[in-house]
Amino acid sequence: MKAALSLTGGKKFFLNRSFQLIILIIILIGCLFAGCAGQQKLQPPLREKDPPAVRDYSRAVIDYKNKDKGAAIPDWVTYYYEGNISAIESLPEFENYYVFISHNTGANFNALNQWNAAFTCELDFARLAAVRIENRFLNAAVNYPDDEYGSYYESLVRAASDAQWDGASRKDDFWLYYGSSGGSNSGGNTYDFLVLAIIRKDLLQEQIKKIFSNLTPEDPVSREQRAAFNRVQDRFFDGF
Repeated sequence: MKAALSLTGGKKFFLNRSFQLIILIIILIGCLFAGCAGQQKLQPPLREKDPPAVRDYSRAVIDYKNKDKGAAIPDWVTYYYEGNISAIESLPEFENYYVFISHNTGANFNALNQWNAAFTCELDFARLAAVRIENRFLNAAVNYPDDEYGSYYESLVRAASDAQWDGASRKDDFWLYYGSSGGSNSGGNTYDFLVLAIIRKDLLQEQIKKIFSNLTPEDPVSREQRAAFNRVQDRFFDGF
């Protein structure tokens, strides 16, 4: 009987050790998933996004501004549709400027023309600047930006959107009418309207640095979040 009890006790001890090991594995897996949920690796979309810059070249340009006068499509428009803002800023006339392009699209020419006429840097440049500043931090983030930078991120986007930007001016505008390949005027053809705004690099940098210096996060941030924000801030204009 004693031997049987000893054997039974041994089995219980073995089962308890196995059960403990299973529980430990479950806890470790749970912690792993919790960590993943707390630190999302996927970046969110921009809060405000313009239509995609890259044009669908399967669709043909049917008409564009001043085509009837023999004018060509400006280089800045071509580079914009290639998604190459830096190439626009490398053009001689924009060498010392940052370039911002507001883009609207649709089928109603008159409505878009009214939008074009109403565009002013006093009212509309803040959104363009805020999106570009936000995009700079998004591209540098490894995690979800609210995790990466804490409340610095939300405070920065709000400050850039609410700022009164000085020195920006409207330089040019353009429109294109494009549709199915072959130039058909069937349904689905659309207009693209573009407005080009510029601002001297030194003026914009000065104002962005002022926003940084006056920025106060609304909620406490961790040491890691402060360090991540400072890393982007220190090299903010590299590739901006």
